[in-house]
Amino acid sequence: MRYSFGKTQRVTRSGDFTKIIRLGTCVADGTLVLFALPTASDDQSIRIGITIPKKTGNAVQRNRWKRLIRESFRVQRAALPTGYEFIVRPKRGAVPSWSAIEKSIPHLARKAAKRAHHADPKS
Repeated sequence: MRYSFGKTQRVTRSGDFTKIIRLGTCVADGTLVLFALPTASDDQSIRIGITIPKKTGNAVQRNRWKRLIRESFRVQRAALPTGYEFIVRPKRGAVPSWSAIEKSIPHLARKAAKRAHHADPKS
């Protein structure tokens, strides 16, 4: 398994972020908030977008959040449900902790996928 994090695995366009946040399923825990939106039925890829509000802290803190979330996604991509686009952001007041983020991402992704599957009338 390759552990790269190429551009095809990222949500980059503003319109895509908006669509996933508005139409997607939202789940949260004490560390992260995750939005998930199923992709086309034949597309089994996973894409992730990271958004860090300025209220989170200064640039150093925001960049730390981004690095930790990206690395956790990159390493655990095989454990995530396929066919979804995810947007991840830190929960207000949370502290960037590798162990918390590492546990949170796969747990929230599975929870969001389960909710999205049950909410989708086509499946």
